[in-house]
Amino acid sequence: MLDGFRKHSNSIIVKALFFLLIASFAAWGIGDMLRPAATGNSVATVGNVDISAQEVFNDFQREMSRMRQLTGDQGVNEQLSLAIGSSVVDRAINKALMSVSAKDMDVAISDEQVVKSIRETPMFQENGVFNRQRFEQILFSNQLNENQFIELVRGDLAREQIVSLMESGSSVPESVVKELYKHRQEKRSASVVRIDRDSVGDVAAPSTEEVRKYYDDNINKFMAPEYRSVSLLHITPKDVADTIDVPLQKVEDAYAAHQSEFVTPGHRIVEQMVFTTEEEAKAAAQSIADGKSFADVAKDLLGLEKDALLLGDVTKAELPEELADPVFALGKDEVSAPIQSMLGWHIVHVTQVTDEVVASFDDVKDKLHDQVALEMAADELFSISNTIEDTLGGGATIEEAAKKVGFKVSTIEATDKTGKDTSGAPIAALAGQKALLEEIFAVDIATEPTMKDDDQGGYFMVRVDGITESTARAFETVQESASAQLLDQKKQAAAKEKATSIVAAVKSGKQLADLAKESGLEVTEKTGFTRFDAPLPASVTTALFAGKVGDVESGADEKGFVVAVLKDIQSMEGDQDQAAINALSREMAAGIKNDMEGEFVNALRGRYSVSIDRGMVNRLFVQEQR
Repeated sequence: MLDGFRKHSNSIIVKALFFLLIASFAAWGIGDMLRPAATGNSVATVGNVDISAQEVFNDFQREMSRMRQLTGDQGVNEQLSLAIGSSVVDRAINKALMSVSAKDMDVAISDEQVVKSIRETPMFQENGVFNRQRFEQILFSNQLNENQFIELVRGDLAREQIVSLMESGSSVPESVVKELYKHRQEKRSASVVRIDRDSVGDVAAPSTEEVRKYYDDNINKFMAPEYRSVSLLHITPKDVADTIDVPLQKVEDAYAAHQSEFVTPGHRIVEQMVFTTEEEAKAAAQSIADGKSFADVAKDLLGLEKDALLLGDVTKAELPEELADPVFALGKDEVSAPIQSMLGWHIVHVTQVTDEVVASFDDVKDKLHDQVALEMAADELFSISNTIEDTLGGGATIEEAAKKVGFKVSTIEATDKTGKDTSGAPIAALAGQKALLEEIFAVDIATEPTMKDDDQGGYFMVRVDGITESTARAFETVQESASAQLLDQKKQAAAKEKATSIVAAVKSGKQLADLAKESGLEVTEKTGFTRFDAPLPASVTTALFAGKVGDVESGADEKGFVVAVLKDIQSMEGDQDQAAINALSREMAAGIKNDMEGEFVNALRGRYSVSIDRGMVNRLFVQEQR
């Protein structure tokens, strides 16, 4: 969590946009997620307010879209989908906690504060001046409308007021900053010889006797995992939904109750000009009324080309409140009178009109049927789980209890802790089922099975029928692997021996270049590296930064051994980059501040009740991907 706060600790507006522009998982999210409780469509509750499932899902869809862009539009499996969704929910909860806290503290943000923050954001400026067109283009390209962004900024400003109280305790003494700066920035240069273990000469393959001894001495490397055979009863909402006969009336009632969800809102393609004063806007409107085209007026008065005028294809809800009604009152090719908003005076031109479309009952009845079945399944599933528990309490077996409620117990012959069988193949019934796997390896053979929540809206119980303890794999089955490992060790030992001899020779006064040439090796010069970007093994780097010019060190890397002779020390005792020191000071202060923010959010979780509807999470982030 502390890392999450650290990622969005900069300016308020940049914090609001970074998750859109850099595909980060740790932003605040967008939109107003706080809705009155009891909507029945919440994914989580913070205090007495709900976090809207629709808003969370919209945020999730944006994350999924960015994920697909990053992965070349490859598919996203259910586990990753659920992980992304959980991350979205978690940040929504953090945002809600801060917002609820701000409300309780009576933190209020004026329109003037919002406008000032937006206009002062460098991202929206050109030559130091707020550029309306750049602002609109950034919002449009990131699927944000002006109204959403204004409310987002308002919320972030409120939260920032709370966070700013922590800044006074986050300063770092200059002496500490300078010491860290020197530690980070001092550099070394070294002459380096690499000894590849695969090129040290002929190393004899180990004999069977040697391999056998290696196997015996390193038996832990050749252990098969513990396997368990289990009987599993796992009932998901989908399983139950498939058995439910949904009355047509319930589907019709659902259509009536959620009709707004089946409306594709009307939208308009809109161009606009924005002026600072009403007089400028009126002059533009008069020029258009006199016969000039919208584009020509924009060119003459604002110096804008036609492409810069496009606000986009927008719905009424996506427009600021002041613009919504006037824009949607216009017909195709009509131009508005001047309209005032928080950001200036607008002249709007509608170039295309698309009317609202309402999906008929027949269009959506199948989807509604499935949704109603899932809703009914939640209640039915709870009843089924109680019936199973009662049946087991009466002495029945898990198979008998399952049969009574119309389900079957499946048998898994062998699974390890990762959900794989003895061949290493994943077991379908356990894929993505963390709770099931944890239970399988938490109970003993004698443990009475009990119903458990699978954290995805379903219930399960397991009976462990057998345990195959972790045992050593037969020598014959791993002999080839053991032989390869031992040969690799022998080659590494030969590389180490060579490196040791070179180190000794250098210490006796010989030159590294001469020694390398004798051995058919190459010397490379590594210059100006720091502790953090050194192209050397960590042990060698540490020794070089503690040593003096002329010191020689060796150490193992992933390919063999490295020998390095220290050639130059660049300390930071002289002139230092004050700008870099100041930046480091800000970085350290931000780190302390963000740690404090994390602790504050943890405290808020203790102050306000937080609950998550795991069933809703599953429906939003897994079933929606099917």
